Amino acid sequence: MIKIKNSTLGWIICTLAAIFYCYEYLLRIAPSVMVPELMQTFQATATEFGILSAFFYFAYTPMQIIVGMLLDLYGPRRILTLAVITCTIGSYVFSISDIILVAAIGRALIGFGSAFAFVCVLKLTHSWLPQRFFALFVGLATALGMLGAIFQITILGSFVQNLGWKQTINIGTIVGVCLVPLIWLIVRDKPEDRASRKNKINTKPQYYETFIGFLKILKNPQMWINGFIGCLMYLSLSAFAEMWGIRSLTVIYQTSVYSAGLACSLVFLGWLVGSPLIGYISDITNSRKIPIAVGCLISSILIALIIYLPQMNMKLLYTLTFLFGVFSSCEVLCFAVSSENNPKTLIATASAFTNFLIMISGSTAQPLVGKILDAAWSGRTLDGIRIYSAANYQLALTILPIGFLLGFVLTFWLKETGHKKTY
Repeated sequence: MIKIKNSTLGWIICTLAAIFYCYEYLLRIAPSVMVPELMQTFQATATEFGILSAFFYFAYTPMQIIVGMLLDLYGPRRILTLAVITCTIGSYVFSISDIILVAAIGRALIGFGSAFAFVCVLKLTHSWLPQRFFALFVGLATALGMLGAIFQITILGSFVQNLGWKQTINIGTIVGVCLVPLIWLIVRDKPEDRASRKNKINTKPQYYETFIGFLKILKNPQMWINGFIGCLMYLSLSAFAEMWGIRSLTVIYQTSVYSAGLACSLVFLGWLVGSPLIGYISDITNSRKIPIAVGCLISSILIALIIYLPQMNMKLLYTLTFLFGVFSSCEVLCFAVSSENNPKTLIATASAFTNFLIMISGSTAQPLVGKILDAAWSGRTLDGIRIYSAANYQLALTILPIGFLLGFVLTFWLKETGHKKTY
């Protein structure tokens, strides 16, 4: 049997977990490139379509309450394998759906399995890599997820046109089938020496200690402030790039789906570039609070320009959407703040709780935008699909600049943790 050094194996394991995060992110945003096709298939209004897409978050978000505890108790290997299996089944169910209820079940299954992805990355990174690489690798993992999103928008959009949305979703099913054995065979919970192997059989899950630790997290006001800031910053993806961005830019700028898709893919590219860069800058400057505050403020200005100044040329739009992605990617620092506010034994639980608060933006913002669109709808239809005006989209997306501005205000109550070390 080939022996691999722990340091090398650690990078392989963490990278494989990040690949699963990339995969589930691809499944997560799939509806964004097939909005007309899905609305036509299910005869759905904007509100109904927003709810269908948000079924991912309806399963994903509440699971974050227990995901961290499960990982702290049982380790990532078995749970990560089951997560990939669940995502694969969900992808298949969604692909065979002809009624919206079946599609919603598929989305919920994908959300349930995806709930473990990012927290597993955090848990494995803490277990296998040196602490000095934590913020950097979290940024790199986020960047990999954004790479999946860019692929989804730029490549799979053409697949939908040529193959149909059901066949396109089946591509995700096939990828999941291939990923399951790789996760099971390669991923290990943590490095083991002789002493740890000898004592492993005597180690039992510490249910009571984990529960008490979770209660301490709930009582920490910094965890709530940090989580809600992350929730508001994540609107750049959950409400805009993942869901309503392509349709809104197509109408507001009177441009093609391709051009609007390219603009949204540049938001993801901004996250891809910004996440590791900001993680690195935060580490070398020893500050979390200042980059988060700056990111919130500038993101608020950028998205306001994108929404309300449609007379700009496309090159300027592409520049602004890219910068919007870069500055809003400061959200990844909320996980560093979370880890630095808690003991190392509760890293997964704390990270999952933070992720729970962040993902509230997806479960609320996606249907909220749809609800505002329907409330402002003039009554026009085309082939049974409601037609929404540029003013409708501008009104509905107003929640973005307001949200980022509120996140900036909340940073005044956020304590600096960059100078701290985890326990």
